Formats: sequence, structure tokens, C-alpha cells
Amino acid sequence: MQSWIRRFLSVDDLWSVLGYSFIIILTRAANPAMDVALASLLASGMLAIFWLASVSVRARNRERRPNVRILVWGIVAAVSAWVAFGM
Repeated sequence: MQSWIRRFLSVDDLWSVLGYSFIIILTRAANPAMDVALASLLASGMLAIFWLASVSVRARNRERRPNVRILVWGIVAAVSAWVAFGM
């Protein structure tokens, strides 16, 4: 199990999840009326753009397929938008 985690996940993934949680908590603290799904849309969209635009993070995670991270955060953003806007 531990070899699987090291093979597919990195410290950058941990920071992404912690950042996602922090952005949601901070957004809700700043504006309690904001829906959690909107805060999730904001955080996951920012993380998808970060993984897409950060050359150094993509280079560090080259063997771990950084495009999958973009896809995952994009899916989280899409689901959040679907929940927030009731599409």
C-alpha cells in the first residue's frame, strides 16, 4: 500500500488537498452566507489552474502524471458547479 501511495501521490498532492480545505474554510469564514459548493468551485478551479500553469510542480510530478491532477480538480470544480447551480 505504501509503495502505491509513493508511486501515485506526492507531497504536492497533500498540499493541494490542504490548500483546498483551507480555501473553503477561509471563504466560509469571510462570507458565512456563501454556499460550500461555491467555495469548493472556487478552490478546485484555482487548483486546476495552478496544476496547469505551474511548470515546476508539473516537472516535479512528471512521473506521477500531473495531467491527472488537472482532470481531478476540474471534475471537482464541475461537480461543485453542478451542485451550486443545480444544473
